Amino acid sequence: MAIVTIGPCQGCGACLLTCPVHAIRPVAGGLEVRPDRCTGCLECLEICPVDAIRVTGPEPFEGVR
Repeated sequence: MAIVTIGPCQGCGACLLTCPVHAIRPVAGGLEVRPDRCTGCLECLEICPVDAIRVTGPEPFEGVR
């Protein structure tokens, strides 16, 4: 599951537009990834201009960032 960290996020919305399954949504204070929708495609990780997204979870995500 991808996790959007709130600290460095600048709210540009690039990840919102990039997510093919609309798993990322705005919430009070930042963004949230819906684990029930996230497929682990990592497109949000690649598009984020400030590296605000980190990936946690079991294989195949170990060691991604």
